[in-house]
Amino acid sequence: MQRVSWSAMLLVCSLNAAAANNNHYIIDPEDGVYDSNGFLSKLPGGFVPVPTIITEPAVGNGLAVTGLLFHESDEEAAARERGQASQLPSNISLLGVGATDNGTKGAGIGHLGFWMDDRLRYKGFLLYGDLNLEFYSLGKTSLQRPVEMNLVGPFVFQQLMMRYHDSNWFAGVRQLYREVNTTYTASREAGKVPPAAADLVARFLEKDITTSGLGLVLEYDSRNNPLGPTAGFNYVAHLSRFDEAIGSDVEYNALHLHGLNYWELSPHWDVALRAQYDAVAGDRSLPPYVLPSIDLRGISATRYQGEAVLVTEAELTWKWRPNWKFNLFTGVGRTGDTLGDIGASSSRVNRGAGVRYQVLQQYGFWMGGDVAEGPEDSAFYIQAGSAW
Repeated sequence: MQRVSWSAMLLVCSLNAAAANNNHYIIDPEDGVYDSNGFLSKLPGGFVPVPTIITEPAVGNGLAVTGLLFHESDEEAAARERGQASQLPSNISLLGVGATDNGTKGAGIGHLGFWMDDRLRYKGFLLYGDLNLEFYSLGKTSLQRPVEMNLVGPFVFQQLMMRYHDSNWFAGVRQLYREVNTTYTASREAGKVPPAAADLVARFLEKDITTSGLGLVLEYDSRNNPLGPTAGFNYVAHLSRFDEAIGSDVEYNALHLHGLNYWELSPHWDVALRAQYDAVAGDRSLPPYVLPSIDLRGISATRYQGEAVLVTEAELTWKWRPNWKFNLFTGVGRTGDTLGDIGASSSRVNRGAGVRYQVLQQYGFWMGGDVAEGPEDSAFYIQAGSAW
């Protein structure tokens, strides 16, 4: 914890020093506060450091730092200098590291590409993690007490989509690969887990597992800005097959559906609605980290899992000033073995509030924080871009 605190202090001091040395071009003349738009114009490509305080209940408290590099063409840089309307950069690169107080740590790189005047869209990530997690489900069995596990290994994801003519429809392919070394880390101290039981569970859970999948993706995207949408719709469906023929140790299908809806009610009010469904089907002994879980702010990422998960969430936003806005949100999630079981399962509800500041006006890029409460936990999240 002390190392995390010192790292955060050093990062804040460095940013403050940079701001003091460059105050003449990072102050917005409209409201007299920090404006990265001016700062970006002085750099060979826009770089934005995003320090994040991690309070995710699944991994504990910690610190992460992500660097976002906005690659600008000469035309994009000239348009920003002229103060023209927001437009999407052709490439965004990411580099991040992080650690928490439960021993979780990881690092990764990523890239988002909007190529050929946004006719081709690419995203790819290479991550390496050492995660300490608690799982409340093993296959179709729900547990009263969590199983503590350590997951170590690389994760690779890529997706490439092409726009259909001049429409808002995209279609493409995706690839996911991960190698995970699983270790049972529950305490063997007397009075907690009997040594014989711990050894039995460890022999069942401790494995080196590779999951490798290929899939198809279909997307409709009419959002006015993918980085910070206020109007439009984004509907996505992708189906992936994990198979021994492409190097996977377990075989299963994974389905993901989501719909993001954004409406501008007035110059000062926006509302958004998310609906998401995830399901897996395949080998009976699927690793616990393969199962989808309820994905809501304020609920631990591994707390509620199932072979079928349905989530809905609504968000109301008040635009106080051109660069400031505040939001309220609430959502409901349910899990089951199949879609038909979800209706009879218990609802898990979250609620929360947040604030955003527009740090990059040219790209409509917002940063801020959310405070969220779930059934068992509450958490604070630093948000960069859209929360969904």
